[in-house]
Amino acid sequence: MTNIQLPDVGTTEALVTQLKASLPDFGRIVDRYGHAAPALRQLGLVHWENGRFDAAARAFTSALSLATEDPDLWRDLASVYSALDQDEQALAAIRVSLELAPDNAQSWQTLASVADRLDDAETAEGAYRRVIDLNPKAAAAHLGLGLLLFRRKSYEAALAAVRASVDLDYVNGLAHFALGHLSFIALDFASCARAFDEAARLTLPLDAPSRQKRARAITFQAMIEGRVQEALQEYSGIAGDDREDLDVIARDAFSVLSASGHLEAAAEIGRMRLAEKPDDPVRRYLLDAVVGRTMAAAPTEYIEQYFDQFAPQFDSKLLGTLQYDAPSQMAKLVAGHRDRFNRMLDLGCGTGLAAEELMRFGSTLIGVDLSSGMLAEAAKRGGYAELVKSEAVAYLQTTQDRFDLIFAADSLIYFGDLGPLLRALPAPWYKGAARPEHRGCRRTKLHAATVRSFCSFS
Repeated sequence: MTNIQLPDVGTTEALVTQLKASLPDFGRIVDRYGHAAPALRQLGLVHWENGRFDAAARAFTSALSLATEDPDLWRDLASVYSALDQDEQALAAIRVSLELAPDNAQSWQTLASVADRLDDAETAEGAYRRVIDLNPKAAAAHLGLGLLLFRRKSYEAALAAVRASVDLDYVNGLAHFALGHLSFIALDFASCARAFDEAARLTLPLDAPSRQKRARAITFQAMIEGRVQEALQEYSGIAGDDREDLDVIARDAFSVLSASGHLEAAAEIGRMRLAEKPDDPVRRYLLDAVVGRTMAAAPTEYIEQYFDQFAPQFDSKLLGTLQYDAPSQMAKLVAGHRDRFNRMLDLGCGTGLAAEELMRFGSTLIGVDLSSGMLAEAAKRGGYAELVKSEAVAYLQTTQDRFDLIFAADSLIYFGDLGPLLRALPAPWYKGAARPEHRGCRRTKLHAATVRSFCSFS
């Protein structure tokens, strides 16, 4: 049935005789049931509860040698193996249990826990969902599913699962702890602070990052309620020894509140920050954007300064937090038109995230970007024959190079009017056609699929 080795019946019978002689209670359990397997199971449970996991495993395997069709014994053995960090044996044992009793919610919960430990997310998620199907009130399954989805960055589904767990088992501090983090991600700052407070009240101490997140949540919520200056004044008292630099808090509050639609509060913060540094192009541009001030394009001084500052964290934010894969998706579109290019231009190359995707089309790739910080990161990544610091239109107007692929991932949004960019494109792109007026990307006869596919206005 499994590769788990069980003792032979003769060995188990000798053990039973020895235990009956040395443990009167063991003998009484055997007499009550008329069978030794229940007594061996009880002995195993006692060992397990007292942390004697090896002894518990021996008791359970001995019991199974007499009752191989008992699904509860196989589940007990799986749990003990898991406690011993013998996860492969645990997985084998719990699968036997489920073969014998496929509708046992407790066994599915054990499978979910073991699979989770083995980083088998697909099996774990399926098992958690099976537990919930069999027993919708299984708080542990809702929590386990929520934590798994949290790790997979499926935050909305994770939040729903953790909320269900809290509703079913309100005194579980871990569930409140997870709810605090997920509520912060969902920008529900009031719920975040309440959840962290409940976790602490239920004797689950908050670590420093969680305490910082709680202080931010209270501060951001006060700002949303219209108390921006008061919130900033009170922040240090709320955060205590965990306080962060107040300028960082104001900067992040501006970003979070503007992204979540609390534009009035964000604008007030933006005005305060600009008053501190009236010549800062990043602060001025971001405030203009929040208040809805019309502009032809993102100012070059903003782009350069912002991305110089952002460059060291750019990859971790996009790849880790946002799971960004635009270069890969765009390269697939390019491949649908052509598979080889002699010379390629990565326009607005940033940290070079597109380099690996583009190198399959050819070996000569030039990268252009306005930010020296981003170009430094691209140089570390490699793949470029040349990296040039320049504004895109200026480069296209002055370069003597000719390209048969110009690739622009997430850079067109900074141009506003695309007319100057399109008119600056080198001649080979047009295959003899006249240079286009600004009628929108989809109305020009460009060879590059990227511009045609990723520019949506006309």
